[in-house]
Amino acid sequence: MKIQFDVPPESAQETNGLAVRYAASKRKVPRWRWYLLLAMVLLPPAYLLTRFGVAYWWETTPAQVMIEQVTVRAPSVGRVVRIAQVGETLQPGQPVAELEAPAKEKMVQPLPLVAPAPAPAPAPTKLLQNQHARQTMLNEAHQLAQDQLAIQQARLQRMQDLWNQGAATRQEVDNARLQALQAQVEVSRARADIREHRTLLVQERMPTETQAPSAPNLAAKPEATAPSPVPATTAVASPAGAKVLRTLVHKGDWVAPGTDIAVVQTNAEPLVYAYLPAKEARYAQLGREATLRFMDGGRVRAKVVGLAPEVQGTPADRVSPLTPRTTSIVVRLQAVTPLPESYHIQQLPLDVRFDWVPASWF
Repeated sequence: MKIQFDVPPESAQETNGLAVRYAASKRKVPRWRWYLLLAMVLLPPAYLLTRFGVAYWWETTPAQVMIEQVTVRAPSVGRVVRIAQVGETLQPGQPVAELEAPAKEKMVQPLPLVAPAPAPAPAPTKLLQNQHARQTMLNEAHQLAQDQLAIQQARLQRMQDLWNQGAATRQEVDNARLQALQAQVEVSRARADIREHRTLLVQERMPTETQAPSAPNLAAKPEATAPSPVPATTAVASPAGAKVLRTLVHKGDWVAPGTDIAVVQTNAEPLVYAYLPAKEARYAQLGREATLRFMDGGRVRAKVVGLAPEVQGTPADRVSPLTPRTTSIVVRLQAVTPLPESYHIQQLPLDVRFDWVPASWF
């Protein structure tokens, strides 16, 4: 059997010798639509190619704004009678807090001009037992306060290590420091109670004739009856013009020498700490210029003014969970023009884009 093939049509308007009349197109498609479709197809590859070129030619690293902070400490033991409010602006030398001297430094008021009284009878045995029991209780309270202080200091050290590793937040470290300070205040209170109780015991055991001189002697020395002066207060001054950032004690708390009282933020121009990978160390040179890129779209020119003496880990919140967290070179940058006041925020996140520097191939 011979296969018969159909003869192809001679034209699109004819089928099997019959003319086919197709309807004319209603309208022509404009050329700009084809251009729009082509742009939509080519835009994603062009964006990815641009990002690759920018990342290849310009180094962009995470950074944060750092403002100098100073921790003000107590110079001596005392009770806090005044503390500055959070957010208060201080001038250089203006007191951040005022401390009152302990009660043991107050002068004892002399007795009035009366005839000497007979020597009192020795204290009863029951009174001595109560005093001994109170002394024992105060010693136990002091020991418990010291144990609690040791625990809080160890916890603070652990939180500080975790913060250095990026596993803890700044707020958790501050809470641990505040609890350690509160425990230190409790130890100071316990020591003050013990000293006060011992002073009372000594005064009760002293003979009356050593405390109350005779009337003729008092008459001969009227200046001995002058009232005792008001206890002096110690002012803890601000080291420079600053603003109170945090207060670590409250009014009425007892503090020991070296106790942290407040954290103040100086009025100095803030610096920007950029975390640069070690392989891009060619950008870590004094005088290198860069652009500070803030999250709100702000752009400020800056230059490198220094380097940290040791490497540090990049903040955990600026590293992708899929990217290994390694140590980086900390580069300090200062804005060429003063930063706007809205950027004067401690640890404000931003990006730093360094100007291109050719890599060395040898």
